[in-house]
Amino acid sequence: MHSEFAGPGVHFYASDNDDAEPMRGSAMIFQLTDKKQTDQLFASLSRGGAVTTPLGIQPWGDYYGKLTDRFGVQWMFNCNVAA
Repeated sequence: MHSEFAGPGVHFYASDNDDAEPMRGSAMIFQLTDKKQTDQLFASLSRGGAVTTPLGIQPWGDYYGKLTDRFGVQWMFNCNVAA
């Protein structure tokens, strides 16, 4: 299941994820269009947590990374660098 929340300056998705711990089956995803902002948010949320997929260009062409923050919440970042 996926959920989407949009507002001025915000486009937020929530996604189920089979390897999310301790929140089994869920992860939050930021859909961004600014690589620098993606790097800053990723660095902030990764402090005290664990990076599971470092930010990088993925086979689908977007700049993507995944982490678990210090509270155990999984976050995914997807930046459409062509935008």
